[in-house]
Amino acid sequence: MQKVALITGARRVGFEIAKGLLREGWQLAVVYHTSQEVVEELKKYGEVEGIKADLSDFSSYQRVVTQTVERFGRVDAFLHLASPYYPTPLESLTFEDFMNHLMPIATAFLFLTKECAKHMQKNSQSPKGRIVAFGDWATNTTPYKSYSAYFLAKGALHTAIKVLAKELAPHILVNGIALGPTLKPSDFSQERWDAYIQKTPLKREVSLEDVVELTKYLLRVETMTGEIINLDSGRHVAGECTQTFWLFKNS
Repeated sequence: MQKVALITGARRVGFEIAKGLLREGWQLAVVYHTSQEVVEELKKYGEVEGIKADLSDFSSYQRVVTQTVERFGRVDAFLHLASPYYPTPLESLTFEDFMNHLMPIATAFLFLTKECAKHMQKNSQSPKGRIVAFGDWATNTTPYKSYSAYFLAKGALHTAIKVLAKELAPHILVNGIALGPTLKPSDFSQERWDAYIQKTPLKREVSLEDVVELTKYLLRVETMTGEIINLDSGRHVAGECTQTFWLFKNS
């Protein structure tokens, strides 16, 4: 029986993960907000159901999972990469800014996990399901100045990984990946990007192959839950971050 994964945030890094899973025979339900072309591109690699949804809208969560199960009959994995990112200096921070980050990053993760778990519990295999959320290496070490809404939301996400790991044990595993510099943001010059990479102990950007392989590992591991793995070329041990960068862009 083919396994089914629900994935949010399938641009950039998420696209490579989705492509890697499709090549291994997974069926995917891909949540998108505006990027339908990403879904069409992924269909070249396997069976994909595109689900248009605004993850800042609480009412969309149950529909997303229901549509996944209606199409494929089951759900075995949930991968959460969706993550808005823009500066929110404290002096100009608004409630809307905060919710624009909190809802798609942390609230969506919590309630999509809740809905997925209902269906995963019906699976016969053990473990019955696996959930992987993507955080940020700087969340628990050196958050960047002027990105308060983003890091508060990512902090909630990191906490949710551990909380849900306990809630859903022993049948559903919940883990996270805290990514470092993986893909050069479009608004970075190559010179600026190279300078940032030099701040990592390994002095190289995180390879997409490593991201895909680590994700696949977390989708087959049987004795790990509640873990957040830093995949960042060692950036989390290198001290304070003075430059910001963007990994995923909006889904």
